[in-house]
Amino acid sequence: MYVRVAQLRTWIGGRPLTNASGFFFQHDKFLYLVTARHVVIDQATRHFPDRLLVSLHKDAANLPQRNDLSVPLYHKGVPQWFQHPRFGRADVVAIAINDPHALSEHFVDTFNAADIVGSDQTLPLGQQVFILGFPLGFHDTFNNLPIVRSATIASSFSHPFKNEPYFLTDCRLHRGMSGSPVIYRPDPAPGAAPNTAPNWRLLGIHTSALDVSDRDPSQDERLALNMTWYASLLPEILPQ
Repeated sequence: MYVRVAQLRTWIGGRPLTNASGFFFQHDKFLYLVTARHVVIDQATRHFPDRLLVSLHKDAANLPQRNDLSVPLYHKGVPQWFQHPRFGRADVVAIAINDPHALSEHFVDTFNAADIVGSDQTLPLGQQVFILGFPLGFHDTFNNLPIVRSATIASSFSHPFKNEPYFLTDCRLHRGMSGSPVIYRPDPAPGAAPNTAPNWRLLGIHTSALDVSDRDPSQDERLALNMTWYASLLPEILPQ
């Protein structure tokens, strides 16, 4: 799970811009890097990077040995990412990894469609989840591994919040976590053999913290609530 998540650094030309998080997803034998859309383009802040630098491992047996993968965001002016064709507000993109040596020269693991939890599934009240990423760029720099934050689902998972395809999590997060996967492990089925917990499942993509416009900073702390877009959007985003 740790090596499915990678630190992203946005660049324009030779100038670094911001830090973010992302994870790998395999679909129809093609490799994609999933992150928040505002990581690759954000009109509001005039953030227009032209490439990502992705920090990866080179060898499973030697985690400190790392390789950087440069991912161009445009080819002849054409964006190399896919976004949802109908939900324009969905802050999620899947970037095509067109380097044919990406998997052979780097040690990565991927999510796939079988890992996704559909938005119609009911989860227990206050379900605990984990969010993996790089808050403010902070991480295990020696082993090149992300930080794991514990959170709870703060809205009804099976009822999209405000009828939009996202749900809320309760956790104090930071910049740099945008694009982090939100995961959980279901309880073992009744009668299952010991030590046979189900695989980790992908619930969504964390993109941003939420706040209210009339909050008084002198009296009220931040909500510590976050927006997570459903992972079930990914098959709709990716080309068929």
